[in-house]
Amino acid sequence: MKKVLSMVAALLLCVGTQAQIVSSRSTIVKTEKQASSTQWFLRAGLNIMNFSGDGAEGADSNIGYNATFGYQKPLGSTGRYWGMEFGLGSRGFKVDDTKCMAHNIQYSPFTFGWKFAVADNVRIDPHVGVFASYDYTSKMKEDGESISWGDYADYMEVDYNHFDAGMNIGVGVWYDRFNLDLTYQHGFIDAFSDADGFKTSNFMIRLGIAF
Repeated sequence: MKKVLSMVAALLLCVGTQAQIVSSRSTIVKTEKQASSTQWFLRAGLNIMNFSGDGAEGADSNIGYNATFGYQKPLGSTGRYWGMEFGLGSRGFKVDDTKCMAHNIQYSPFTFGWKFAVADNVRIDPHVGVFASYDYTSKMKEDGESISWGDYADYMEVDYNHFDAGMNIGVGVWYDRFNLDLTYQHGFIDAFSDADGFKTSNFMIRLGIAF
């Protein structure tokens, strides 16, 4: 009888050990699957717009907007990732009572970042990337009257560049699926050719959610 009980106990121990191993492997596979999954997100918020460069001396900041839809794809399991974004934004400036704004379509073909944990469900997210944009409409408004940037360029006998391209550099904070992101956007192309020193300089404060 003792031998039978010993054999049963050994069998139960073996079965329990195997079940624990299988469970551990399942957890590891599940964790790896979650770590390698693509995360989609929406971001929108305030854009403090201005121009930088010698030609932009005396220009003040104007208030605009930025809203993007994108994704982040992990690079391994250390929190590093690359991603893409597409959305709508603005650029512009203000001089005395004249407010200037252009509305554009923006595309960021790649962004590289690193999310590292600092507390439970809290991650810091420094990132850097590039962008391209196209202004589909613009205006300069003073004393109730407005003209387009194109009209202004014609008056100044310069050309208005609808296209821009440059870099984004920033840092975000994630709490679970929610994100606060601070990003500086700097353009490399003059907004007005033959008038050096009018380059995009935006500071964006955005809230986001991942799904």
